[in-house]
Amino acid sequence: MHIFKLTAKFLTLFFALFTFAIVGAKADKLDDIIASGKLKCGVMLDVPPVGMRNNNNEPIGYDVEFCKDMAAALGVEPVFVETPGPDRIPAILSGRVDVGVASATASLERAKSVAFSIPYQIWDLGVAVSADSSISSYEDLKSKKVGTVRSTSGEAAVLDELKSRGNKVISYNSNAEQFLALKQGKVDAIIESNAIFGEYAKGAGKGIMKVCCSVTTAPSDWTGLMVNRSHHGLLNWVNLFVWHQWKNGRTDELYREWFGYPAPSMSFPGTHGY
Repeated sequence: MHIFKLTAKFLTLFFALFTFAIVGAKADKLDDIIASGKLKCGVMLDVPPVGMRNNNNEPIGYDVEFCKDMAAALGVEPVFVETPGPDRIPAILSGRVDVGVASATASLERAKSVAFSIPYQIWDLGVAVSADSSISSYEDLKSKKVGTVRSTSGEAAVLDELKSRGNKVISYNSNAEQFLALKQGKVDAIIESNAIFGEYAKGAGKGIMKVCCSVTTAPSDWTGLMVNRSHHGLLNWVNLFVWHQWKNGRTDELYREWFGYPAPSMSFPGTHGY
């Protein structure tokens, strides 16, 4: 009987230690980030005003500030990993970044690979042309050469339609390449977010390009932060963080600073939201 009791106590202790080890092994990414003291954010630094570099080569922009705020809330240091449009999801899947803060549209197709937070930005799709162009509407683009950025939601929203209308669509790897193509006359128009166009139009593209119109057949872009699908605890925290950014007015403050207008409502008509 005495041996049985000792065996029972041993087994109880063994299973307790085993369970503790399993729980420890499954610690969420959120715990790892806090323990490491660093939050690795994947950001696009070729897409003003959400991400770019200043004269000292330091990252700045809406997404950069959002990452800084997130890191501050976690009590860790922000680390910026440049992820051009096509590299945003691969960077998360490979573990090179913890959170994608890169203006990514929360599409169902992308959600097969990564998990999205609630919306933190809304974009409208526009058309930019050279300053002396006669193109004045989206309908005027028929049979013209149009430049898009590869693997973006903007490209996905118009690609099939443009090809069916006889347009030659040229995909570029970045907005910088896209704008250069317009400047050099390689394309008649480029399609991208109006917010991005606005930044270029008042900066490097001043007197060279103009925003002629919006894409009338494309819906607004609802963008979210991205994390690995298996990092449930991190996703829960990120969702709450985005909500607090809106509630305390920080989202509106960042919109006014980087986009030049108030933050729009993040609730879709007829459904729940902020």
